[in-house]
Amino acid sequence: MAGALLSAVGDVLILGRPSSGRDFDRAAGRVPPHIDADGTWRSLWNGAALPVRRIHTGTLAGYVGIGLLQWRALRGLSRTLPAGRERRIAEVSATVFAVAGVLTHQCCATVILAYKKAMDEALGSADDVRRAPRSVTPLLAISTAATLGALAAYSASLTVAALRRRDSAVAWQSVVTPLPPVMATLLGFGALPAPVGGFARPASINIGLVTYFAVTAASGRRRRDRRAAGPTVP
Repeated sequence: MAGALLSAVGDVLILGRPSSGRDFDRAAGRVPPHIDADGTWRSLWNGAALPVRRIHTGTLAGYVGIGLLQWRALRGLSRTLPAGRERRIAEVSATVFAVAGVLTHQCCATVILAYKKAMDEALGSADDVRRAPRSVTPLLAISTAATLGALAAYSASLTVAALRRRDSAVAWQSVVTPLPPVMATLLGFGALPAPVGGFARPASINIGLVTYFAVTAASGRRRRDRRAAGPTVP
């Protein structure tokens, strides 16, 4: 949870602003009029007006939160699975998620700084309309897909392992994996109103992971309490 919270803070530092989630996605009022913004990465213009030091601090927070703390958390949870294929898939997926997540965070910072440079160079100029910088956006697309793909593989391994135990309680808990809350926040936070939307939207993935870790911790504590209490006698 600490890793997901730290990464969420990093996301807010590099991109957050008081706006609705929809205005954040459209980068409303942030794109210079003489720049033809790439629609896929338009939201990264939200960070172009922020101080460079804030962007660097947010990037560092993402490194620690994703590359160290979240990686250790997901690896630790994967070791609770029975030895076998699902456990191996979960362990590998956790590492791929951490590496791809750090790379995504770095690519976002690089694109934001490139946008910031383009915005600063535009001040007082009368240049014709030109395209936004695109130097690392292909790598950003690949790393983002790898992050979500690794999370999906991790979630699938947890679900399959839980269903194979043939325990109704565990089978019900098999739906408690990282992917559902992450997808819910990714798809839903774009509709959040101002001013919370512009701060929650960039942290969508990490807020979903906070939810997953919290539910997992709570369910684990309940199981420990039930074991400690021992079997009930009718």
